[in-house]
Amino acid sequence: MRNDDLDLRADRDELHDYAPRAPHVKRQKSLVLQVALGVFLGGLALWLVQLGATAIMAKLAMGTLQFGG
Repeated sequence: MRNDDLDLRADRDELHDYAPRAPHVKRQKSLVLQVALGVFLGGLALWLVQLGATAIMAKLAMGTLQFGG
């Protein structure tokens, strides 16, 4: 059974809805570089927090931490 009344083709996007990119605009950083930088800085921050926590725990374990002088 053939139905010629149905038009199942997708509608085309209207070109006036999209603003063209200006050719002189400086290109933004790549998303991959931004994610890589975020992962690196996040890892560095976690390492520094772990280093501080380890130092505090070592002082507590040795009993050399003094509160209030």
